[in-house]
Amino acid sequence: SSSSLDQNHHYLKLSFPKFGGDDPTGWIYKAEQYFEFKNIASDQQVQLASFHLEGIALQWHRWLSKLKGPLDWEEFTRTLLQRFGPTDYEDPSKALTRLKQTSTVEAYQKAFEQLSHRVDGIPDKFLMGCFIAGLKDEIRLDVKIKRPRTLTDAIGVARLIEERNNLQKKASSSFC
Repeated sequence: SSSSLDQNHHYLKLSFPKFGGDDPTGWIYKAEQYFEFKNIASDQQVQLASFHLEGIALQWHRWLSKLKGPLDWEEFTRTLLQRFGPTDYEDPSKALTRLKQTSTVEAYQKAFEQLSHRVDGIPDKFLMGCFIAGLKDEIRLDVKIKRPRTLTDAIGVARLIEERNNLQKKASSSFC
């Protein structure tokens, strides 16, 4: 079903993200990008978003609408984050310092980025220090030796070192 919204930018098929309760911060970010790209008027944003709620999120929205009446986007997202955001109300920057790599660098990077996006104004040096500190021992020391200057550099170096370590493990196991 092609709506008048889609015809503005028919050359780029951009669909509004659905939300059922998972990763509210990511969903809000995607929704706001959609609004900006499609030039959705601010008074239509909550209504458009509500069409894409599913399951528990849809039930929650129906209850909220009865309770509070129409909300603007700012109120809507604030209450959405209160309801579906992380239940531990600890300071995300403290959680960052405790985050540890348990599987791949990629999985750790994803968790690290999700946490760090919840805090504004953290200096890159602090983020880079937290990221490196949480790496597995066999990767962390090599990353420190390379002296990365930014978080992006540190992530890239960590991934390369992980790849090298995996290749070395494969090579040594094929000689046994």
